[in-house]
Amino acid sequence: MTTDERWLPGEGIPQTLSSLIHLVEKRIRCHFRGTGLHWGLRRILQRLFIQDGMSQVELSAATGSSEASISNMLKHLVSGGWVERRQDEYDYRMWRVYLADKGVALRDAIAGELGQIDDAVRSELGEADAQTLESLLERAGAAFRAITRDQGEARFQSLAEHPSPPGEL
Repeated sequence: MTTDERWLPGEGIPQTLSSLIHLVEKRIRCHFRGTGLHWGLRRILQRLFIQDGMSQVELSAATGSSEASISNMLKHLVSGGWVERRQDEYDYRMWRVYLADKGVALRDAIAGELGQIDDAVRSELGEADAQTLESLLERAGAAFRAITRDQGEARFQSLAEHPSPPGEL
């Protein structure tokens, strides 16, 4: 196989991972169907599934959304009964966001789905190979993050070297 053939659709590591991610996301999306939540709201919930009790600033950093956008999205999530705001127990100026009963139920349903997928993969591969796969995927993730970080820095340097013509942003 030549280098160029590796990158044909359906070939190579990125395509294989993309296919697997698509299958997992498809299973997760079924739990969001019927909730009426748009993608931005789902991203906030997914962050709270991982770390409940985040501040609005932390949610902004974790999702890449502005604090104003987070504030608007939280209004919808609170009024829909998905999350609740509570005053921080140590700093009464700060409010934290926690999953409400409805959000906890959704998190638990998705965790169950992910558990089924994990069990199926471990059953197919065996525990030793499943642990090896998990380790390899973690290493691959680190490599992807490094590439993304390097590309972001290169893009920034490229833009700095080629400023926009006068009158353009």
